[in-house]
Amino acid sequence: MIDLYQLLGIKRGATRDEIREAYRCKAKTSHPDTGGSVEQFSALATAHDVLLDERRREKYDETGEIETSKPNNVDVSAIEVIAKKLGLIIHAEQDVTSMDVDALIQQAIRDDIASRKSSIADQKRAIGRVARLRSRAKRKTEGGDNMLLRVLDWHERTTKDLIKKNEDSVVSMKRALEILEGYSFVADTMPPASDEVSSALYDTIQALDELAAILNAQPKAAVG
Repeated sequence: MIDLYQLLGIKRGATRDEIREAYRCKAKTSHPDTGGSVEQFSALATAHDVLLDERRREKYDETGEIETSKPNNVDVSAIEVIAKKLGLIIHAEQDVTSMDVDALIQQAIRDDIASRKSSIADQKRAIGRVARLRSRAKRKTEGGDNMLLRVLDWHERTTKDLIKKNEDSVVSMKRALEILEGYSFVADTMPPASDEVSSALYDTIQALDELAAILNAQPKAAVG
């Protein structure tokens, strides 16, 4: 049975940062393009993914069972967020070698989160105005349906739907930022030191290969 902790060379109480650092260090020599094997790199990636997932790690610690990751709707939507932001850079017709791609993607997502949160606040204030108008909407004659109340109800339902849509989008975008923590687009210019060259080569290959693999493997889901 594979010992995930031993594979990464860490203690069982290792922190998330220690797990990430151990993975990056080991993966530099385990990736097939830097002298490792597919099996070795796959096992290392599994250790990284399981131990960073609190629920899967707890189950592994208790039973030794390595639970296969199952994509959920939030992760699918998060990948869509990353794909869209990355697509803007890819199709910008600019020299990506001079760009800090990591920072650009993350800042674009943070700006979007801020915009959505601002919209949510506006929409909640609108619902408050609907409530105040509802108490004032009266028919001038007795009896019959109050059409104004029906219109106000429609506005309230529509606004609540928008709030839910924006809240779901914020959750997906926050998850996208978490996913991006494990990836990096390094500079194309390689430093002369052999260890640093190996590190840069690994980071470049891993960022492109793994992100492409995730995007191709996940089913599409619309993000508002």
